[in-house]
Amino acid sequence: MIYIDTNYERPDPYYLLNKIDKEEKSKNRGKLKIFFGYAAGVGKTYAMLRAAHEMRRLGKDIVVGYIEPHARVDTMELAEGLDQIPVKNIDYKGVALREFDIDKALIRKPEIILVDELAHTNAKSQRHIKRWQDIDELLQAGIDVYTTLNVQHIESLNDIVFNITHVSVRETIPDKVFDDADKVELIDIEPDELLKRFVDGKIYKKEQVKRAFNNFFNKNNLYALREIALRRTADRVNFEIEIARLSKGQITVLATSDQILACIGTSPSSARIIRTAARMAESYHSKWIALYVDTGRSLSKTDRENLNSNFRLAEGLGGELVTVQGENIADQIIRYAELRNTTKIIIGKNHKKTETLLHFYAKDVVDKLMDSNSYIDVYMIPNSSYYKNQKKSFLSKIKIETKVTPKDILKTIMIMIITILIAIIFDKMGFTNVNVIMIFILGVIIVYMATKGQITGIISSIVGVLIFNFMFTEPKDSFRVYDKSYFITFPMMMLVAFIVGSLTNKVQKEAQNSNMRERRTQTLYLVSGKLLSAVGTYEVVSIGIKYISRLVNRNVICYVAEDNKLSTPFVYKKDKGDKEEIILSKDENAAAYWTFLNGKESGCGTSTFYRAKGYYIPIKSKNKILGVIGVSCPSGELRPQKKTLVETVTGQISIALDREILAREQEKSKVEIERERLRSNLLRSISHDLRSPLAGIKGAASTILENGELIDEATKNKLLNGIYEDTEWLIRLVENLLSMTKFDEGNTKIKKNVELVEEVVSEAVQRSSKYFKNHKIRVSVPEQVIMVSMDGSLIEQVIINLLDNASKFSPKGSIIEIKVYEKKNDVVFEIIDNGQGVAEDILPNIFDRFFTNGSKISDSRRGVGLGLAICKSIVEAHGGKIEAINKKSGGAIFKFNIPKD
Repeated sequence: MIYIDTNYERPDPYYLLNKIDKEEKSKNRGKLKIFFGYAAGVGKTYAMLRAAHEMRRLGKDIVVGYIEPHARVDTMELAEGLDQIPVKNIDYKGVALREFDIDKALIRKPEIILVDELAHTNAKSQRHIKRWQDIDELLQAGIDVYTTLNVQHIESLNDIVFNITHVSVRETIPDKVFDDADKVELIDIEPDELLKRFVDGKIYKKEQVKRAFNNFFNKNNLYALREIALRRTADRVNFEIEIARLSKGQITVLATSDQILACIGTSPSSARIIRTAARMAESYHSKWIALYVDTGRSLSKTDRENLNSNFRLAEGLGGELVTVQGENIADQIIRYAELRNTTKIIIGKNHKKTETLLHFYAKDVVDKLMDSNSYIDVYMIPNSSYYKNQKKSFLSKIKIETKVTPKDILKTIMIMIITILIAIIFDKMGFTNVNVIMIFILGVIIVYMATKGQITGIISSIVGVLIFNFMFTEPKDSFRVYDKSYFITFPMMMLVAFIVGSLTNKVQKEAQNSNMRERRTQTLYLVSGKLLSAVGTYEVVSIGIKYISRLVNRNVICYVAEDNKLSTPFVYKKDKGDKEEIILSKDENAAAYWTFLNGKESGCGTSTFYRAKGYYIPIKSKNKILGVIGVSCPSGELRPQKKTLVETVTGQISIALDREILAREQEKSKVEIERERLRSNLLRSISHDLRSPLAGIKGAASTILENGELIDEATKNKLLNGIYEDTEWLIRLVENLLSMTKFDEGNTKIKKNVELVEEVVSEAVQRSSKYFKNHKIRVSVPEQVIMVSMDGSLIEQVIINLLDNASKFSPKGSIIEIKVYEKKNDVVFEIIDNGQGVAEDILPNIFDRFFTNGSKISDSRRGVGLGLAICKSIVEAHGGKIEAINKKSGGAIFKFNIPKD
């Protein structure tokens, strides 16, 4: 039991979210205003043009995109004075058509545009099937739109209007377009006044008035249509008021939401069920589902077209499409209804004759639904087309699969021949006719199992009875029968064979369907696992389109978004020898690009670029479109089940691509963090290490300048040498900083040339001799000539930096040895000192950037820790490795190798 607190003032979250969602979507989207009426001639276009003039006086940039040419002089005169976009003139089968030019409108991009006749169907050469889709594209571009609409053009009201007027209105719009409009202005006049306008010829020409009165515009029809229009507008106003009231916490009842399930099939009458479900969902402000139960039987071309039409209608009215498979329709409906917590089921009436004996034990689906649950409301919709088809014969209603292939015929003949041979053997061995009958029944069952369809089984049943009669009953070799009991045996034999065989065939089909579902499930599971482990956009896309192609047996292409554009497409052909055209023409690219820009499906089977040869679906993430998947449709549109599979795999591709984008962003973030850390370390190191030499240079220079005449030459030379040494140290520091910056930015290019190792070492020693005067350098190079492909100047820098490091940690007057030798495919360089060596705890880190041994006093010259890091970068760029080893006798060995090739 639900108790309602009348003092409850908290805003309802459902309505708050609804309001927030609507406001969020409308931020960058244009506003749609509909001038709504119940019939032609009430003054919708006139009112729209008057509103346009008012906006123009307020300084708005407003243009006329399309106005339907009327015979109403007052209306057409009102269009003068407004800027107009030229219409597109189209020649269709010798008929001149005027159409709205959406491309010119998008280029002009005014603040407000007037586009008459929202429900109009475009000419086939246009981008969209319906004009409301053109208007939706304008709204997405941020353009406000004024348009007109009559009540009979709202899809969910289509069958109600038909019942009232007996006129089928083909041009309709989905209810969602009307419901999502920002403003709806009802244009209303009395029906008597409207009829007077007809008589005066203000709406149609006088020769058309009489025909209009007879077909549609009679007084009763107009009153009924007016009432529907008023109710529809009132429902919309009430809902808006309810959202505003409940979002502010003014609530007196607890809001609940129903879930509606519409059971549809291949019958054209399912359209009425869909419209009823859409109206109920609108009334209850709830979601609704269109459920189709696939029983496994093959569908005719007409049935498939009807089913696809019903699916499109349900999708257009905002329903969720679901297909389940199973033989028992009522069971499947109840199970799915329980799964989705459905509260209402809408189903069509079967019109089974109650006076037949079959009715007493074969219940209708509706009866089964009523018996199977006590908590779901079941609404039954009569089938208006039933009475047109009820005169068909009983045999015409029996659907037997008559498709027979030569392979099935050959199998049937072989099985029956083997069956006859076995029966003859049994008869010769003295077995009774009962055993022979069982052999023939077994043969018929095998025929059902080995072939597809029912016709071969039926024929084999009849042939089996005839052969048994001809060969195994008295008199033999004759179709005459002496024993009257065979008049029961023969029909029973044929009936048993037929029933058992049919059940076997049914089980076989169920097994095939189960296998097919299992294969699809396994494929989806496999592609999910593959995409989970895929690395890189190329691998993700390649795996995705390969498995989509396998699931739908079509060629597949994929465009990936790069800098708000589509990349060169990835293509996967289902068969290398297949001659099916790859969908890569300019028109197909245009459809794919439209899908990318608008985030909606297009192409074959949709209402946008419907003449395209491919079906295109966007790869969506939360905030943007990551790409477009295209599936070739050479033999017609994809079935709903296959579309669902494509959508499922596309969703997994989206997740995988999103993961790749996130990984790249994380890597980029890590690089930025590392760069920031290095920048901080660099500034900290420089702030300390530049202070000591600069202070020394400043002190020596100031001493010479202030007391130069009083200082002896020896002291002066000593101070000048100090300045020189500090300056040289600063130069080497700057060079190291520049080198590391070049490596970080990727500007350092390794220019390899074949160099003589002895010359490279000699040049490095010569350049170092003026820096390291307090140490002796010994070079040990093999007598044979060693030539290596390397960048000589960079390797010289490595040797110089290693010599500098050795001199810092070696006592003055000690020997630093450079040793070069060959080892397999490498040339090894070793710099050996006799210093204090490297502490074991810091040995793994000495080649890291900005790593220094902090044991020295604060005012000493430590260095910023870049020399060894640069050595490592240069050596690794040459394909070698560098390491440091402590000598047992004291000191350290810095060793690196350069590959010979």
